[in-house]
Amino acid sequence: MDELLVTLTRGNRTTHARVGGRSATTPLPWHEAAGDTVRRLHAALGMWALRLHALYSPKLPDSTDPTGWFQSPPDFTADVESLAAWLLDHPTWMAQHPAAADLFADITSVIATAWRVIDHAPDRWYAGPCSVEDCTGQVFGDPNTATGSCSVCHHIYDMARRRAFLLDAARDYALTAAELSRALPVLLGIMINRKTVTTWAHRGILIAVDHDDRHGWPLYRLGDVEVLVLRKLGVRDVVAR
Repeated sequence: MDELLVTLTRGNRTTHARVGGRSATTPLPWHEAAGDTVRRLHAALGMWALRLHALYSPKLPDSTDPTGWFQSPPDFTADVESLAAWLLDHPTWMAQHPAAADLFADITSVIATAWRVIDHAPDRWYAGPCSVEDCTGQVFGDPNTATGSCSVCHHIYDMARRRAFLLDAARDYALTAAELSRALPVLLGIMINRKTVTTWAHRGILIAVDHDDRHGWPLYRLGDVEVLVLRKLGVRDVVAR
């Protein structure tokens, strides 16, 4: 998980244009594959912890309920490390579960995917799914070169065009200020400080379109922030998308 989170927030050594002051932390690129893998890993561990708990956790006596009650289950909103620790505390339950083979396959599969993502991270940008018909691959490219390639069919892509493709697809996404500060260096090639986004919001020139379910943080449409960023850089003839 440490390596996966480093991949998710890999520092960007670009010298592109900047909007807002220099952040106290290094601007971070948006690594879609790593984020998806974290979610898959959490879901797999949580699902199997729930199944093991339902089948094997002993019931404790309860004077008010003759059927007894289960001891506290694992916290399924916890992080990946906590869920993994709970599973490792119950090796016998895992081994004797009727679907032990499925448990093994699910968890080892998503872990293998995580290692592949980690191995790609230091030198490669994620640039979306392959556009070749029937190909299930993903496009990655070295940030220091003009081209990238599909991980499956090896079709070559122009990275500038792929970045434009991703930007067009992402304009309607609603993201937090922190997420925008990671996404825009990749999608626009422009640095933006998280505080700049929140300042625009406080001044009323950027309106939140929603709020994050977990923390209640305001979410801003990426396309709206793009317009403000380009205007800040002097690109006045920007059409709101």
